Amino acid sequence: MINSHVKCWVILLVALVAASPLAAQTTPPGTGGPVDLSAPPGVLQPSASPATDQPETQTPTTSGPRRLVPSRSSAPAPQQIVQPERLPSTPGKTGIEVDGLSKVDTESVGVLTRNDGGFGIDMWQGVTRADAVNMINTLPHKSGSAALRELTALLLLSRARAPVAVNENSPSLLSARAKALLAMGDVDNAELFLASAPRQDRPAGLDVIDAQIQVIRFNNARACGLARNSQGASNDDFWQRLLVYCDALDGKTDSVNFGLSLLREISGDDPALVLLADAVLSGKPVVLDKIENPTPIHIALSRAAKVELPASVADTENPLVLHSLAMTPNMSVGGRIEAAERAVPMGALSANELRRLYQQVTFTEPDLASALTRAQEIGGAGARALLYQAAAKQNIPTARAEIISSALLLAREDGRYMAAVEAFRPLIDRLPPSPEMVWFALTGVRAYLALGSASGTERWLALLRASASVRDESRLALARVRPLARLLGVGDKAIPMETVISDWRNTLDDSSEISEYRALVNGMFMAVGDDLPSTVWDGINAGQPKSQIMPSPAIWFMFRDSLRSMNRIATPSSVQAVRGAAGLVGVTSLTTNRSSEAAVPPGAAKPAIYALRVMGDGVPGDQGIAVVYEVVAAFRAMGFDQSARKLAVETLLAAGL
Repeated sequence: MINSHVKCWVILLVALVAASPLAAQTTPPGTGGPVDLSAPPGVLQPSASPATDQPETQTPTTSGPRRLVPSRSSAPAPQQIVQPERLPSTPGKTGIEVDGLSKVDTESVGVLTRNDGGFGIDMWQGVTRADAVNMINTLPHKSGSAALRELTALLLLSRARAPVAVNENSPSLLSARAKALLAMGDVDNAELFLASAPRQDRPAGLDVIDAQIQVIRFNNARACGLARNSQGASNDDFWQRLLVYCDALDGKTDSVNFGLSLLREISGDDPALVLLADAVLSGKPVVLDKIENPTPIHIALSRAAKVELPASVADTENPLVLHSLAMTPNMSVGGRIEAAERAVPMGALSANELRRLYQQVTFTEPDLASALTRAQEIGGAGARALLYQAAAKQNIPTARAEIISSALLLAREDGRYMAAVEAFRPLIDRLPPSPEMVWFALTGVRAYLALGSASGTERWLALLRASASVRDESRLALARVRPLARLLGVGDKAIPMETVISDWRNTLDDSSEISEYRALVNGMFMAVGDDLPSTVWDGINAGQPKSQIMPSPAIWFMFRDSLRSMNRIATPSSVQAVRGAAGLVGVTSLTTNRSSEAAVPPGAAKPAIYALRVMGDGVPGDQGIAVVYEVVAAFRAMGFDQSARKLAVETLLAAGL
């Protein structure tokens, strides 16, 4: 028999052993093992411990809305930042519920919910995973329409339930969305989207997007880490180029030569890449005359080699390359401005970067003092940079307005109007619509119409209305722009539509082209659902049948069929009368109230993608008016009323109104 005291000690010892942690569990996190490159830079890897556990080092969190476009410094992105805020859990439930998603799906993440203006969780209803990926892969990447680009980004960034994967080999929707954002040149949102993607079970395609972003950001450590960790890199053109770049940075001559030989077998000769890699290895300066088919890797390699890029590189139509050129320091400021002015209207660069480049151009005080005269002599991008600096320094509103007006006029002559409007917008925003500024009111209205800004348009339109009773010039200007403002959804709604259109009609001459303009204006009003009196068609010459540019018949009919499919799967609660929506059978009965719970009908992603494909690249005027008419009406039927109105206004502006 065991003594009672001994027995107590034995029981206590057993209890202590059972409660002690394993030796492996006592190892502090982060003290050993390989670096995890599966998460994008700037995202803290979440702890594997329960949510109640805290990291050893606490970082204070801040509240407030999340930025769609993250702030960025010139330094490389850090490997860790503030841990994302944990969503509160509900007792009795597991996982995270967002917009009805009861289980976290790595393919369903996004940065925009329905409350943020997104498509909603059921946007992919009615399609399979493979179909959704194939449709995203066919999205246009170089649209000249701000309304279409914004809707494309909205679709790609929306958080939604991923469509069903037929088998485990189905392609990644997450990777396809990130790839499409980057192909548009939308680097900031692609980076934000990547940061929202899960770290675990990350699709391989996201590593390519991550690496491309790091090359553009010149974050060589992470880009090269991803390249060396990549599986099958030797058989892929991008990874092989990146490995050549990284080996050149590390001074590995033999590896660079082998990589270039392998790359030659994959995609042919690339003289510029060979020259730049040799310049990095040797440290000797070289002169680069041109780059055939430039890529961000060419630009990053030239930066590492300290080789000045030729101005001809900016002639590319690739949004990513234009973005990279505008951001690289080894190109002349003039060349960077040229790239930036082309990238901004494509949505491939923030207007803030263009403003920053304008400020980098050096001018003398006499130049700034006589900016209006000197700008006429200089011309081009230099003139816009001079006028921007002069306007920014000017404190007298009327003098600033005069400088801005001159800059926008010169930009229009050079085909750089949209870039200039975007760049000068903060300065225009600060101009007061006072009686002394009546002469600028029309310029202000035109600028904000081009930007699709309802609030800015209304500010200057109100000044025109106030002065129209005493100034003939204001009365004429008001009559000319009021239809466009009304189409955007601003202006005095008490004025009958018949008056708005008849007043505009009276400002026109009687040329043979007027009938086409009048029919175009009437059609756009019908597409956004406005009622038109029959008198607006009086005097319009129907003329002979006219050929129009149409998309592929297959795309056109799939677009129409997708609208019918969307209507079939829409819930009865989402039905509400919508007038004048281009005669789309059934679909036009869907609500357009964007604030409604059922604002965007289920399955809206498919017709939205086909609508974007119907419009294609280029500006709205590149397609026939009947096509634009149907697309505008379709956007409105899907609940995107403001996008529909912006596209209608863009179409009229492209037509010359």
